[in-house]
Amino acid sequence: MPRKPRQYIIAPGSFYHVVARGNNERRIFRSSRDYRKFLRILEDTKKKFPFYLYSYNLIPNHYHFEIETQDISISKIMHRINFLYAGYFHCRHKTSGHLFQGRFFSNLISKESYFWEVARYIDLNAVRAGVAKRPEDYKWGSYLVYFQENHNENLIDRDRFLEYGGEDLEKSRLTYLKFVEEGMGKERAPKFPFNEKMI
Repeated sequence: MPRKPRQYIIAPGSFYHVVARGNNERRIFRSSRDYRKFLRILEDTKKKFPFYLYSYNLIPNHYHFEIETQDISISKIMHRINFLYAGYFHCRHKTSGHLFQGRFFSNLISKESYFWEVARYIDLNAVRAGVAKRPEDYKWGSYLVYFQENHNENLIDRDRFLEYGGEDLEKSRLTYLKFVEEGMGKERAPKFPFNEKMI
């Protein structure tokens, strides 16, 4: 029986926490080349289907994004990213079958209530997964873009994210760094319904 379309993922101009996992918890990134290729696909998709990207974390067997859509639905954006990356991965590693565990998971989030909390959760994901001791040590995530005062990064919409902090950009950046630091060691996920246990 075909699955019903998920109506909550088609509205443009919304904020989403997105997660995609490897099928059967298998690795979707096996080398630095894989991470770099995925980020190139992400950047190319951002140019083709414009959206705002505020945070990401690429873990060996899954990844997280925080996205604000514009005119293109999150479903179309994610389909392109996962389709192109799966094609690359199978060609590169001589594999076949499903790379990802079904469709991606997404949650609509509130800018007012959960915006920074979700970003912090994503930026600390590598620490929780045990692949980094501190978020600034992990190069396959977005935290370095915020951690460094001056960072030449086109993928993350840093200024737009910091403007939502309600202060000038530098004060907002320092406030966010403190907010992330306060989250170190906290295992609890943001308090909103989700279809899958988040790690």
